[in-house]
Amino acid sequence: MASSPPHKRARLDAGEADQPTELATETPTPTVGIKELDVGITQYLGRHAGFSGVLKQRYTDFCVNEITRSGEVLHVKHVPVQAPPRPPQPKKEHHKKVEEEFAVDEIAEQQIAAMLGDECVLRLLEVAKSGGSYETAKTIDDKDERAKMHQLIRTAYKGKIESETTPEYTFKFSKFTGNSGRGRRRDRGRNPALENLDPVVLGNMGSREAFTHFTIFKENKESMDACHIIAKFLRTKPKSVTIAGTKDRRGVTVQRASIAHTPVERLVSLNKAFRDIVLSDFRYEKEQIKLGDLSGNEFIITIRDVQSPTGGAKDVETVVNEALTSLSATGFINYFGMQRFGTHSVPTHEIGIKLLQTRYQEAARLLLSVQPLVVPESVAAREQYARDPDDIRSALKLMPRYCTAEASILRSLEKSRHDWLGAIMQIPRNLRVMYVHAYQSFVWNTVVSERIAKFGLSVLEGDLVFDDIQKIATDDTEDDFEEDVMDRSESATARPITAEEVSEGKFTIFDIVMPSPGFDVEYPAHPDLRASYERIMAKEGLSPYKMRHNVKEFSLSGAYRHVLVMPGNVEWWCRRYSDPLQQMVRTDIDIVRALEETGIEPSMVLDQEEIPEGDRLAVILKLRMGPSQYATMALREVMKMETSRRGDMFDVKLFGTRDGQLVDVAMATSQPASDSADLQDEGEEVEEESEFQRINVVAGAA
Repeated sequence: MASSPPHKRARLDAGEADQPTELATETPTPTVGIKELDVGITQYLGRHAGFSGVLKQRYTDFCVNEITRSGEVLHVKHVPVQAPPRPPQPKKEHHKKVEEEFAVDEIAEQQIAAMLGDECVLRLLEVAKSGGSYETAKTIDDKDERAKMHQLIRTAYKGKIESETTPEYTFKFSKFTGNSGRGRRRDRGRNPALENLDPVVLGNMGSREAFTHFTIFKENKESMDACHIIAKFLRTKPKSVTIAGTKDRRGVTVQRASIAHTPVERLVSLNKAFRDIVLSDFRYEKEQIKLGDLSGNEFIITIRDVQSPTGGAKDVETVVNEALTSLSATGFINYFGMQRFGTHSVPTHEIGIKLLQTRYQEAARLLLSVQPLVVPESVAAREQYARDPDDIRSALKLMPRYCTAEASILRSLEKSRHDWLGAIMQIPRNLRVMYVHAYQSFVWNTVVSERIAKFGLSVLEGDLVFDDIQKIATDDTEDDFEEDVMDRSESATARPITAEEVSEGKFTIFDIVMPSPGFDVEYPAHPDLRASYERIMAKEGLSPYKMRHNVKEFSLSGAYRHVLVMPGNVEWWCRRYSDPLQQMVRTDIDIVRALEETGIEPSMVLDQEEIPEGDRLAVILKLRMGPSQYATMALREVMKMETSRRGDMFDVKLFGTRDGQLVDVAMATSQPASDSADLQDEGEEVEEESEFQRINVVAGAA
């Protein structure tokens, strides 16, 4: 679904973030967005009391550190000293002299333009006159054609430009400096930027290899946005910067990345241009980092203004300790979180249903429909399309470009009015795949909820466990969908549990996996569980046994996911405070800076002595989770909260019990600001954070 634009949004003052939420006492506020019930999330594990709190009031309230394949929690170890500035360019008079003496062979230049385009010729002229380098976007696969190109470059520019072929069969051009290529390689050690490089960086980066690995520390920015910024400054393609997994925008995150054929000194020099990104801990490696090259993430989450809505006899800190003890002992249901299903009124899995049903026109019109919850700037375009579906051009003019899916459909329909599949296929692939994967997630959530509601945590004959003997790779492993459908380390075959294994107690509920529907998975042998898949999918005219599709991308192989998960290394701290914007944790950069200044490494969580004490209570929670496990689902279990989201609105449920059953007593909503990236015009400074989510829940939910 389209994201909010990075401009034309109102600024909100920081003080608004700490206003208490009013609880509805009579008529509940009507919801217009999707709720947990709509996507199959209905069950809890623990019988502890819930509590309320404010999430993500500051982006430092949500810190994520990637866990590498080897099990190491990734931290920034050293912030490099900036590389020296580039040496001054020659004087303008010298430029003029070079230009007057330089003449291009026009015939050879025309041949270059025919092979690589006119833009390449213009860029080559700049390189010949002013220096620098340039890499083509176009590739030439034929070896003889590449050899011809190298000869044309020498002829056209009289040897003033050197050319080389990259491993991707593009061409990289640079100004000839007077030395042969072999001589330049010998002189690399005399590169002024390299000679003046931070000695810690120089000592750790190793010998030159094809890929440079580095750590990205970012604040309040999406992972892909950070990669695009890095690529833009390096003047290379965004996909050349690869990461193991995406991280939340609103937070402070640390993750590993890689890029091909880029010297460390170039990456170090970028830090002086960044405000909320720091690159560090560089190392040359032979292989690139790929999606899925991680074993999980460590989260440090601050929950502010914690209260016990029941007003019971228990002290609120006692309630918190019982809830978090329950989490560390019993884990949580491994639901796909609400962010999986989008923020518009039409959830992503409903689009996925239409695509799997081959009802492409309905899918496209759902995406273009007038909805209560959409990007506000897209409303006029949607209304125009609803008034006159034949006037595509008018709707397209009104549709913001950043509404990627909607704009892609309209552009395609303008060219071919009735080619609905063609219009769908113009949506970027990661979005197209997201819709059908969301439907898989919906089915998985619903089946698991039914299983737990009916059978609790008992292990059943016919339940599935991983078969350690056989390993397979699924088609899903090649998806570039930003959030993995499954833990890629769990691409394995599964088998049903026998009655004998159940009686022997060989497995626990933590061993049980359930498949997302697909053509290459085993379904549970237990008749009730198998019937759940059949009944849920039959409502849409679909079958769990017919998941191949005439569009390859919509053919779903399926994968397995653990029903319950146990977070690792669960720790928590309670802090009393008065200032609503009091920072509770130090980021990696804070810790590194303090260590450099004092020689003493401070603790990550601020001690109570460092915080002016007050009446408010904050809880800082630290835990480790595997890939594709949702921190929001762990918090839901702890706080007994409803995580439904209505665009920029969060539904906040007040729960109680009646005759031992969970009931909805009342509902309130809080209006958060959008992420700070959405609260500014480009280049405008943003005031302190103001997005927050108020959670109010009473005790007793089972």
